[in-house]
Amino acid sequence: MTNTPLHLVQAILDAGRYEPETHAEAPAMPKPLVTISRFYGAAGSNTSKLLADRLGVHLYDKELLTTIVNKTKGDKELLARLDEHVRGLVDEMLISFFSKKSITSDQYYRYMAKVILGIAPLGGVIVGRAAHLLLSPTKAFRVRLEGSLATCVERLAKNKNIKPDKAAKLILETNKERDQFERQVAKRFPGAHHGFDLTVNTDRFAPEQAVQVIIAAMREAGFQTPEQPV
Repeated sequence: MTNTPLHLVQAILDAGRYEPETHAEAPAMPKPLVTISRFYGAAGSNTSKLLADRLGVHLYDKELLTTIVNKTKGDKELLARLDEHVRGLVDEMLISFFSKKSITSDQYYRYMAKVILGIAPLGGVIVGRAAHLLLSPTKAFRVRLEGSLATCVERLAKNKNIKPDKAAKLILETNKERDQFERQVAKRFPGAHHGFDLTVNTDRFAPEQAVQVIIAAMREAGFQTPEQPV
């Protein structure tokens, strides 16, 4: 899917518009929404992309989310519309988020949370950014990709063509940064949702296999997924 960040922001806003139902058309299947938390080196990028392709939804990685946030912050009219849109989504996903406890002066975290909540009605695969802490388990299927340090080092060293000791250092540093970010989100939004619906060991499952496991688990949990790749 090739939408630019601004087009994605517009899609987020359009998702909140009311469209009257027609009796001639069957209600559309809700777009699947998945969050991916991952141990660095656990094939998170490949698995997330394959999963988004399989579900027929957009992939939101860290870089894309940050770009959307920055463009939204720079456009006051767009930000106002996003605020209005998110406030209009009155459901269990937002009740705990928009409480006095969750007010923070840190704009980045606040904008990031608003963008993630705005994405939810569109469906998608959201990678990182502690999205699993912000989205209700009734709305999103929350996945954690794990792997042993030895396997992740071997995988990362091969993919980046670097020495194993450098790969190990990079993995430990990156995971530390991700853990710190999640702790900050949990601290700022105490009403957030914790835990994962599924943890996949990528030592055992290749990305293609992991996607099949995720799809099967989603269906068992009551989430609707396309029967065939979209």
